[in-house]
Amino acid sequence: MIPIDPGISVYEPGQKAIVAWNGQEEILILSTDVNATDSTFALEIMPLPSNPKQIEKASFESFITIQNLIWKHAQEVLGRYNMGAGEAKGVEVTFHEKIGAHDITVVKASDALELLTWAEGFLESNEISQEISLQKFELVIEDYMARGFRFFVLDLIVISLDKNSVEPILYRFETSFLYYPLKISSPIPGDTKITLFLLTNRKIPSPFYYMSLNPLRIAFYRSLIPEVPPELEPIQLNLTKGQLSIIDLRIGEIFEDNVWLTVMEYEGPLSGLTKDLMIAEGDPITPSPPSQVESQGNILHLILLGAAVGTLCTLAGAILTFLMMHVKRAEKRIRQ
Repeated sequence: MIPIDPGISVYEPGQKAIVAWNGQEEILILSTDVNATDSTFALEIMPLPSNPKQIEKASFESFITIQNLIWKHAQEVLGRYNMGAGEAKGVEVTFHEKIGAHDITVVKASDALELLTWAEGFLESNEISQEISLQKFELVIEDYMARGFRFFVLDLIVISLDKNSVEPILYRFETSFLYYPLKISSPIPGDTKITLFLLTNRKIPSPFYYMSLNPLRIAFYRSLIPEVPPELEPIQLNLTKGQLSIIDLRIGEIFEDNVWLTVMEYEGPLSGLTKDLMIAEGDPITPSPPSQVESQGNILHLILLGAAVGTLCTLAGAILTFLMMHVKRAEKRIRQ
């Protein structure tokens, strides 16, 4: 969330999302908890791997239903432990519609500066005269564009001092990998808690491979009883097509059979969201490609590592030579 008034701070203390991916397309139901130091407009920007073919209102009931399914499964798990219960060049508008509190526009762009210039014109066209600085988002948007992202959702909403959950919106788009944007939130100050409910054809391995490359973690059932291990097992369960339709009929439509539900979470500073969640077929986790700065940092690390190894090898060679000479002198003295 980007505050329109630079004198007002906007916070995202929580994000909740249902991410359903069948290998070809994804349905993302997103709800964000937001509050501000004063009443203001805020602009949310979300990059997508393709132009969304469906943007519709969703329901909080979807989250309640999925939580109930998890709780029912939790009772079985816990029971085993006897625990009980403006137009800029190169920017193309592909969608615009007001849905409840949301004023949603989808644009296609290939230049970060042009996109941000268009966003400023977009605010002016909505008679929002406050100055807004989007410069701190230029680098992160350039990173998305370098990875091939061309479609960006701009969601203009009104927020207040009170913490509230913005009514969820459903996005449906084609993608060859499961995707949830995280890095786009990294320039925003403050802490957050993110909970993702992933629905996939195959079970996501646990423990998650390459976990150090992604800020998200698989959530575990936890116990408050001292005698029971604090983390019992990951929150993963198999759901039928009928259960999917109860969560949301549109999710039930994209799957042909049972699916796996995996819960992932993150709690910490928004600045720690340096990688997007990207999972492809045949790969437990596909981290976002490193940015140019990260690549340069990796190269520098390799150079320093190589220099250190070279120094150690030289030192080892010198020590070995010294020892061999010392042995030869000792042998010579013995012969004499």
